[in-house]
Amino acid sequence: MEPATRARLAAAGAAPAEILLPAAGVDLTRFSCVACDQYSAQPEYWEEVSAFVGAAPSSLAMMMPEAWLGSRPEHERAIPGAMARFLADGTLVSQGEGMVFLHRWTTAGVRRGLVLALDLEQYDFTPGSHSLIRATEQTVVERLPARIAIRRAAPIEMPHILVLLDDRERRLMSLLDAVTEGKPPAYDFPLMRQSGRLTGWMLREEETLRAVADALLALKERAADGMLYAMGDGNHSFAAAKAHWDALRPTLPPADRQTHPARWALAELVDLHDPALTFEPIHRLLLGVDPDAVQREAGFDAADPPPLQELQPRLDAWLAQHPEAGLEYIHGREECLRLGDAPDRLAIVWDAFSRDTLFADVERHGVLCRKSFSMGAACDKRFYLECRRIR
Repeated sequence: MEPATRARLAAAGAAPAEILLPAAGVDLTRFSCVACDQYSAQPEYWEEVSAFVGAAPSSLAMMMPEAWLGSRPEHERAIPGAMARFLADGTLVSQGEGMVFLHRWTTAGVRRGLVLALDLEQYDFTPGSHSLIRATEQTVVERLPARIAIRRAAPIEMPHILVLLDDRERRLMSLLDAVTEGKPPAYDFPLMRQSGRLTGWMLREEETLRAVADALLALKERAADGMLYAMGDGNHSFAAAKAHWDALRPTLPPADRQTHPARWALAELVDLHDPALTFEPIHRLLLGVDPDAVQREAGFDAADPPPLQELQPRLDAWLAQHPEAGLEYIHGREECLRLGDAPDRLAIVWDAFSRDTLFADVERHGVLCRKSFSMGAACDKRFYLECRRIR
């Protein structure tokens, strides 16, 4: 890539990456698994995935489903070794430096995305930040150490991070549709468990990467308060990458701080206004509670709950006084209601989440409370596939 193009991308907080993909002959349907934070209250989903994958090479070996936290320590310990093995035995193969344009078939249509590297120097998850890349929801710092430990030991990253662009005219994705029209994709396969389909095109041409840089810089120029990117999914993984880089940076010579691979994090850009990108509220499921008592004591009616930004502080205060109770974040209204159909559980659900003011709300008021919204149903989430070396 020409230095001028690289510099323009860097001005937009972005860069191409050396993309690793599974080698020819690897069953991509078995290799590609949904993000680790999905189906967290349904360990049976992950048991079925494990049975389906069997001994085949799979991203399941390189990540820790949250549903298994605390119950599968041997799986978590094996993650760095699985990554190293897939690098050594040729399961993962370099595609060279570039970006990946995606078509993701979902229950809502075909969602466009662009996989590239984002500069962690341009990210700050602190509430009230004025950085180029910002968190949209509260970052729970207590959730970071385990993720940081995994990243510190990992030779590669394999992101489930979705980052939002406020591109109302959809110029970037339309441009990439035109660039890839009629060209053979690098991969095209069905995702497991009836979760749609994934098609990806490698973007390496100088002209295309320059056009991406121009489109991002145009969006940056008109961005209010300098906010070009807003975290969608995977904020805690991105924050862990940031924390790891912040710890590593002082140990490096100044010249290496500009180019070290840990300074960057692989992510998928998606357009906030993509019609196939649906926004859903993330519902709450209280466990080990007396449903009537918690509503009375926290002052709300689960049949007609107040807005989440108002209710979550009340729940936090109540839970602090009731350590025997638990709280799960559930994607899917009907699923939450089903899981809440027990005497010691309480499901709290909302009807909708509006995307239209998301960027403006973050710019004006800072981050929303944790787990405020989800982009699409669980089966429509990002599936792991593209990888990148981070050391």
